[in-house]
Amino acid sequence: MQISPLPSAPEIRCESLSRGFEAVRALDNVSITLPGGQFSVLLGPSGCGKSTLLRLIAGLDAPSAGVVRIGGRDMGGVAPVGRGLSMVFQSYALFPHLSVAENILFGLSVRRVGRAEQAERLARVAEMMGLGALLARKPAALSGGQQQRVALARAVISERPICLMDEPLSNLDARLRAEMRVELRALQRRLGLSVVYVTHDQTEAMTMADQIVVLNAGRVEQLGRPEEIYTRPETAFVARFIGLPPMNILPLVDLGEAELDGAGGLVPQALPRSTLAGLRPEALRVAPAGTHTGLPVRRIGQEYLGADLLLRVATGGATLVMRLPAAAPPPPERFSLTWAPDALHLFAADTGRRLTFPPNPSFAPSERTLP
Repeated sequence: MQISPLPSAPEIRCESLSRGFEAVRALDNVSITLPGGQFSVLLGPSGCGKSTLLRLIAGLDAPSAGVVRIGGRDMGGVAPVGRGLSMVFQSYALFPHLSVAENILFGLSVRRVGRAEQAERLARVAEMMGLGALLARKPAALSGGQQQRVALARAVISERPICLMDEPLSNLDARLRAEMRVELRALQRRLGLSVVYVTHDQTEAMTMADQIVVLNAGRVEQLGRPEEIYTRPETAFVARFIGLPPMNILPLVDLGEAELDGAGGLVPQALPRSTLAGLRPEALRVAPAGTHTGLPVRRIGQEYLGADLLLRVATGGATLVMRLPAAAPPPPERFSLTWAPDALHLFAADTGRRLTFPPNPSFAPSERTLP
């Protein structure tokens, strides 16, 4: 059965949203817009408030302050059933006395969808989720991954315009998780769903999202497309959280030994030397042998990843990770690093916020230049 596109999915707006629990503030003045028909990911470490935000959108919890609007309508006092959404929890929330087929069809049965349509939808979703041979079983006879797929199927079959997902792939094995990422993204595009997806897994976020909301300690660190967040992190936290391996972050003073041949290099003379410098592992290059340019380092370890080789190098009191093609000849034990001028990211030491570089009046040319 081919599933037809749904009516236009609504936009979700959170305005000055806060949620407190006794002495803990789970969300602190969060204002974001999640466009209709897009795959939006709430990303962050455990305890950052992403699941709390999802529950507020779903109507499973009430905010301490602020408003949730769906399609421009204030959702204050509107029960979950009136919000036009489906939800997949991290826990499976299956009915133990019902079969797999009955669990998947439960929502359609309550809505009195015709039996013929139920059967067509069930066949389509069961095939997509790999549940065709399990439809007569009870949840107790399924593995954890199979139970999670049943929970996913129950949400997908409802064809509601909004689908909220709270780490739905966390209990699947690596191969099935990768397959389900592709299937979920394809289904979202086919139906035009507004998906709000909670995860701490940056791979899921980067491969599936139209936009990512990075949360930390109840606040929004950055909102943007995956490529924006990766190439231009707005805070040192985002720079460390996004990327495998993450961006190297170290005090600017630890790059003080770097020297280049000129080519317009700039040293931020007026900035405190405690200013944080960021360099992606793939941006680091081995300086040509026999030259006196770059940052002197020594090798202290390595990890072989098949196509890539991760080298750990030390300079002064700092440690950096660089990514090299595994087929490339490894550098000697002691060598120098270099990088392109636009590969250097700068962050304020006190706030962690991104600093403009260059141009900026506080940056001045110097004989000793940073790449």
